[in-house]
Amino acid sequence: MVMCIDQLLIGRDLKIVEAESLFRTLFNSAARAPDFCKLILVLLQKKGEHANELAGLVRTIRKLEKPPVKHRLPNLVDGCGTGGDKKGTFNISTISCLIAAGTGVPIAKHGNRSISSRCGSSDLMQALGVNINASPRQMVKALTSCGFGYFHAPIYHPTFRRILPIRLALGRKKIMTIFNLTGPLVNPLRPSRQLVGAFRKDFAYVLAQAIRKIGIRKALIVWNRDGYDELTTTSNSSLLEVNQGKMKRRTFSPTSVGLQHTARKHLRGGNRKVNAAIARRILSGLDRGPRRDTVLLNAGAIVYVSGKAKNIRQGIDRARASLDSGAARLTLDRLITLSHDSR
Repeated sequence: MVMCIDQLLIGRDLKIVEAESLFRTLFNSAARAPDFCKLILVLLQKKGEHANELAGLVRTIRKLEKPPVKHRLPNLVDGCGTGGDKKGTFNISTISCLIAAGTGVPIAKHGNRSISSRCGSSDLMQALGVNINASPRQMVKALTSCGFGYFHAPIYHPTFRRILPIRLALGRKKIMTIFNLTGPLVNPLRPSRQLVGAFRKDFAYVLAQAIRKIGIRKALIVWNRDGYDELTTTSNSSLLEVNQGKMKRRTFSPTSVGLQHTARKHLRGGNRKVNAAIARRILSGLDRGPRRDTVLLNAGAIVYVSGKAKNIRQGIDRARASLDSGAARLTLDRLITLSHDSR
């Protein structure tokens, strides 16, 4: 432990095994030595988090918590961002996942209540009528039946409660920590394919390298040039594609798939009531403007990552059919019903 802290003080990145040891101590010390834990997180943040450290944290969380939720569904997919972009958008990734599920992509959506925004994915799902506190068995049943399951993070990550007061204290000082990057990587169903958004280029690279080390088969890590942790139609985005350990980078323009650039104001959301209304309008086909284009873009990327489309353009075509046919809305309706069925 002392050696790890010494290494951080001189700005040296930790190896995965060193990071695992450090984070195991951090979790075990959070209640009795919060200032010590704050020091560790601040030292990591000042140095700049490395992929080994993020992979070590994910492995530690997996070892400290219950085994992953059991299921027999192959090629599960999740789509989410790191959060923290402070853009105040509506819930782009959650709606995109519902649309992708309407194409036949099995979605295990992992999320939480709002931390840095006014409406987190759990807030939205609850406002739409989903029982986010359904048991793991219920949600796996829903996932099996309708192709979409929602997994509310606090149910599956009791170890996070130990560190929450420390994160909140640092958050009040505007200090982001390595825990801001963990959400997309600790889905309790361990999906093999993911769309991950980051609002900073350095975070995107750390996430991509960590993904290569923790066993996710295929992932698309995206960051938008306007600072969103999503693909958007406001500007071009950069993509890091990880496929069976290999990584390549490319630039992506929404105009390349027939979508027009739009102003940032069109992506703004609000509280859970406002964002739920936005979601319903999109899923019912009433909103056919820039918001629809943005969720189609992200849903198309999810379909591509799933392997059910050869490229993002084809993924968008399938996502559009999911909306226009009512399949996406039906997925939500079935999820609401199944999440309340405890039989």
